[in-house]
Amino acid sequence: MNAYIVNLARKVSITFIIGIIIVVSSCVTNEYKKIPLEDLDPKLKNTGSLIVKDILISINHEKGARYLLNKKYMTPLVHGRIMHYTEMYKEAYAMIPLTIGNISTFSLFQVVDKGIIKTMRYKLVTDTDNMKFIELKIDINQKYGLADYYLFLTSKDGLLKRENILPKVRK
Repeated sequence: MNAYIVNLARKVSITFIIGIIIVVSSCVTNEYKKIPLEDLDPKLKNTGSLIVKDILISINHEKGARYLLNKKYMTPLVHGRIMHYTEMYKEAYAMIPLTIGNISTFSLFQVVDKGIIKTMRYKLVTDTDNMKFIELKIDINQKYGLADYYLFLTSKDGLLKRENILPKVRK
């Protein structure tokens, strides 16, 4: 009888522990915290705007992505990627104006806090009639600078659904 109670207690304990683990893990989300735009650090906002302006200039610049290489916010990771995949960036940059037209304005619409990295999402307004939504997303390592950037397109015809058109390379 005593062995039966001990065995039953073990099973109940194991079941209880598994239940606690399931409850705790279901309460924890993998979503990062969004920073309200009104609470955004002005220095981060200015840095993001500067980087976006330079990226937009680089799209029509004769050097393309290489225009960004000597900027003070350029991290070794992005610098190395642009240097190593120059041809891929050259091809992508040649297609951008043909795809999205001329960019008239940009506006910050979301900032996500991923710890060291802050992701800043900008809506681009262009003169094209083919795109439903155009987004330039930059990842900023607050200590070092530009950690990555993406250009996402969603077309009106549904062929592109938030597709990054910049080179996809391993990090």
